[in-house]
Amino acid sequence: MSFIDRFRKQIGTRSRGRVVPFNVRAWKFRTFKKDLTEIDLFVACVDALARNIAKIELRAVQKKKDDVSVVDRSSDLARVLKKPNEFMTEYDFLYKVAALYYTSNNVFIWPEYDEKGTLISLWPISYRNFSVVDVDGVLVAKFQLNYFNTYSAPYSQLIHLRNHYLNDDLFGESNDVILPAAELMDAQNQGIINGIRNSALIRGILKSVNVLKDSDIEKARDKFVSDNLRASNNGGVMVLDGKFDYQPLESKPYMVDADTMEQARKKIFDLLGVNEDFLQNKFDSNGYESVYEGRIEPFCIMLTQAMTAKLFTDRERGFGNEIEANMARVKYQPMSTVVQVINATQQLGLFMRDEYREMLGYAPLGAERGGDQIMIAVNNYQPIEGDNDDGTDD
Repeated sequence: MSFIDRFRKQIGTRSRGRVVPFNVRAWKFRTFKKDLTEIDLFVACVDALARNIAKIELRAVQKKKDDVSVVDRSSDLARVLKKPNEFMTEYDFLYKVAALYYTSNNVFIWPEYDEKGTLISLWPISYRNFSVVDVDGVLVAKFQLNYFNTYSAPYSQLIHLRNHYLNDDLFGESNDVILPAAELMDAQNQGIINGIRNSALIRGILKSVNVLKDSDIEKARDKFVSDNLRASNNGGVMVLDGKFDYQPLESKPYMVDADTMEQARKKIFDLLGVNEDFLQNKFDSNGYESVYEGRIEPFCIMLTQAMTAKLFTDRERGFGNEIEANMARVKYQPMSTVVQVINATQQLGLFMRDEYREMLGYAPLGAERGGDQIMIAVNNYQPIEGDNDDGTDD
């Protein structure tokens, strides 16, 4: 039974109501719903991290006694790592896992096995909320899902990644620490929008010098709008007699001062461990290296360790089987630095031919074409003046 079929069996037949493709909402201030995905800066930071993490390559490897890793490219596990499920590529899977990790601080991945116990899919679980309960001594995770009702699974079967793993024994902490900064940014955006909307609705007060009946007030207002506020009045000049006094109103949005907004932005940057240069792809090698060392590499270590623990048995791990993250596509270095590395190492025999090609952005040759050969530069022999090939002097 497929993943989707299991969900459908869990929830039964759903009612089919009227489908509305969009919501029509009045332009008014709304209470901040504590949803950080409504804050553009937070979403942009998460997107930048997820895009870079999604470039890694997950590989099943076996480490031998001499610490040489043999890459598994043909097993069912290797196939699933390349195509985690029917809806996701490897890039999609890694992006989704990283985005959920930084947004909710708790990511659950469900490994799906067939009747023979063969791994067939990996599913990141998108949920609104979750809980873990003890059922007859077994921990069971219950999820309120985004698209379906509920789903339950034994906690021991799930791959669980935790961010801000501080107080709780099982779960990562929430992002509540930056909610005040996020609420401030949300209020700022709403204030600008509402100021623009209101400035188009109420433009002034028309005050009558004399006392008028209600019906006369409405007629006077309509006539004033018709005569002076029409689009055809492009001269911008109003003419009033002595019976009325017009007081224009200016609607300005309240703007938070620049220093306060910068502090709010800095709190989001600090929480996610990125900066504006990384966000806008303006980084140099040193700037990227700092984000790589502080954010991307720790995430990959956590992910591969968690997947190794759940996708291999104790016996398999004992034989050196593990999930490895190939970071070659993530590491950023300008071409000049890559050339320097190649020149400095080509006489030491540290890298294989395919590893050098990977540094330069070329496709690997493969073992059958010599891609696994260790490259050692040999200096060309220059004969000393006076030497002959037979070793005798002239």
